[in-house]
Amino acid sequence: MKIFRKSILIIAGICLFSSALEAQQQITGRITNATDGTPIQYAYVIISNSTIGTKSDESGNYSLTVPGNGSFEIAVSYVGYQPVIHKVDTPKSFHQYDVALEVSELPEVIINARVNYRRSDVNLFWEALLGERPSRNGMEVLNPDKAYFYLNSNNVLKVSCKEPIEVINHHTGYHIWYVLESFEHYYGDNRTIFYGAPYFEELIPQSRLQKDRWERTRQAVYSVSINRFMRALYREEIHENGFLLLDRDSLFAQKISLPALENILQPYNDRTQLNIEIPLYLMCYAKPVTEEMIKSSIHRDNYGRFPIVELEPQQITIYQDGTYTGLLTIREHQSSISRLSAMLPVEYGQTAELGEIENDTGIQD
Repeated sequence: MKIFRKSILIIAGICLFSSALEAQQQITGRITNATDGTPIQYAYVIISNSTIGTKSDESGNYSLTVPGNGSFEIAVSYVGYQPVIHKVDTPKSFHQYDVALEVSELPEVIINARVNYRRSDVNLFWEALLGERPSRNGMEVLNPDKAYFYLNSNNVLKVSCKEPIEVINHHTGYHIWYVLESFEHYYGDNRTIFYGAPYFEELIPQSRLQKDRWERTRQAVYSVSINRFMRALYREEIHENGFLLLDRDSLFAQKISLPALENILQPYNDRTQLNIEIPLYLMCYAKPVTEEMIKSSIHRDNYGRFPIVELEPQQITIYQDGTYTGLLTIREHQSSISRLSAMLPVEYGQTAELGEIENDTGIQD
């Protein structure tokens, strides 16, 4: 029995950050040209999914402070060079990370194919990445001409970009730099797989009305976000925070089957291990889940009213603040909680639960 009519979108990504706000880690290094070793100045160095970033100086050196004592992901990008995304698994007070960037040379076949792409390919890419069509009042792409499209003989669409994709999210008030590492869409079975690192910079509101509108939208986005779900998992309070997990077979058998959290969570001192052995459906209600909502969760009348995603079998580590390490793989069936229009910097969730929103973090010149 087919439950969902919308195409499946597979997103594989790593959301890495800190685990304890009272600690911090220093990371320094040097950015050079891999060919001749010369320094690369003004390269972007960012912590993925955050507002923490800087640029290399005239000698190619950089320095960043990452709050917390956990894993994180660092991305280095410069125009004309292949971006590098690196995971730091072992937390410590000081990290030395030097990067030699390779010149990005697109294959001739991709360059030549740029004039042959279809409008439908372009629309598919932007909707998959952004969650909606680009627009001046919604998700505005500042450099769309930097994306290269290539449809190969196997009917697989590939997209690459020599520099970060710049997006203004007019819904939530963020300037986003997205370092795209890979994008592939398989037309044969309608699968999309992409991976990259977003960096957020908060926009300055032009009025109190605009500021309030942004904040309302951010709260709505956060209410069904992956970040909030992870924090709720760590505290074992998913129903209180508006999330419901169902065994996948529940929707097909029309019989409610809820996984016991103690069977999928293994707590440690400062982290929790999430072990998913069979696919689970995650329903994001944005309000506390009641017994009545659980009883009606398998009814088709609910579909279309809130995001539903499928969590693939996987293992990730969740830290105390709800951030996590590992490769998160989901299939989106209804609405999006993982594309750029539905993403906020990880700091928002940390401060939002305390009733605070920081407004002054940005790239350090």
